[in-house]
Amino acid sequence: MPECHVLERGTAKEEEFYRFAEKMPKETFGNKINWEKAEDQGLIKLIDYLEGVSTKKAKLKVQQDFAIKSKVEGMPDIIFSHNKHTVWSGCELCHPDIFMGIKKGTTKYSMVDLFEGRYCGVCHDKVAFPQTDCQRCHSTPVQ
Repeated sequence: MPECHVLERGTAKEEEFYRFAEKMPKETFGNKINWEKAEDQGLIKLIDYLEGVSTKKAKLKVQQDFAIKSKVEGMPDIIFSHNKHTVWSGCELCHPDIFMGIKKGTTKYSMVDLFEGRYCGVCHDKVAFPQTDCQRCHSTPVQ
């Protein structure tokens, strides 16, 4: 399996990635791979620590999933899944460095902040599915 986040680029690396991607579940946006389905199907194995790269932090208790109220009329609310995020990256990736507190509502942010690469935007658009795939987060039906 290819290394996904390598700095060097070249024809051989790109061909290797496309051969790898052909076997993965398809997605509409980003690099066209649905990484969550790939993980569910056992096609990839997640790790949350790289020796010599990651820093060790104290483990936090996984919190409940919760809804975030949309600030735009007609836009579905967001269901934030701690479960999905922690299996991919652990609590310690985001807390306290990206989201200051561990209590819901402690950190205030907007979609502008996210699109400028802060908060959720630290990963989304870079290593996670792109923010332009709105329904992936805005998933609660409008009442």
